[in-house]
Amino acid sequence: MSKRTTIGTLARQMGVQASAVRYYERQGLIASERLANGYRVYSQDAVNALSFICRAKALGFSLDQIAEILEIRRHDAEPCDCVRSIIERNLADVDRKIAALTRLRRELKDLATRAAPSASAASVCPIIENAK
Repeated sequence: MSKRTTIGTLARQMGVQASAVRYYERQGLIASERLANGYRVYSQDAVNALSFICRAKALGFSLDQIAEILEIRRHDAEPCDCVRSIIERNLADVDRKIAALTRLRRELKDLATRAAPSASAASVCPIIENAK
């Protein structure tokens, strides 16, 4: 990638929409310069930051978490302790979600195997209405 990359080229190379690049810029996660014709161009630092954002999002980091990490880095500090803390919190959230989905799966499997009770005139579907 060249030292200064246009938004369209950057978006294509990162596999995101140009609107996402503009959004990240509005959120202060990346910065651009403006050419005389009004076009946005991005430095290698912005390219690196966008690459980091895309990878962090793929790992389930929120934009607030990503902003926190980038802010630490912009102050020339190592954000790895912060990242580890976020990972531990995110991992606990994933574990809670897996447990909830496991319970839901078990309940749905149980509902799928039950004999359907007779519907009354006031009933929509007794399979769901009689679920525990």
